[in-house]
Amino acid sequence: APSRGAASGSAQIASVVLPFLEQAKTSLQGRSLRLDSGVRKFDVATGENWSVYFRVVNPKAHKASAYYIVDLSARSPLILTVDSLDIGSGVRRREVWDETLASHDHVTAQVLAKLLDRAIQEAGQP
Repeated sequence: APSRGAASGSAQIASVVLPFLEQAKTSLQGRSLRLDSGVRKFDVATGENWSVYFRVVNPKAHKASAYYIVDLSARSPLILTVDSLDIGSGVRRREVWDETLASHDHVTAQVLAKLLDRAIQEAGQP
């Protein structure tokens, strides 16, 4: 059976992360920015491993942010940036969240908004 941590991670993605990203897609359109996002779900026999990724693209400036990955498959959430989603490439993974998030419940709209603001700046918009 999946650990309770993994179960709460998938619930948090469904209740907080995905609705936040849907709202962000709409609000960015008004700023001529695009949000690329998706969910990765790996089901390796026993449990669900969930992670959500997004990046902001500025088509006019031909710039894009790094990919931000919110990984809720472990007991404690992990927030990373990567240059590419290609598994085989020399991807630089960096943990970007300074504060330790004790549980999946701490991955809130506030945390996501800070990540989104960072991505918007990287894509060349103040």
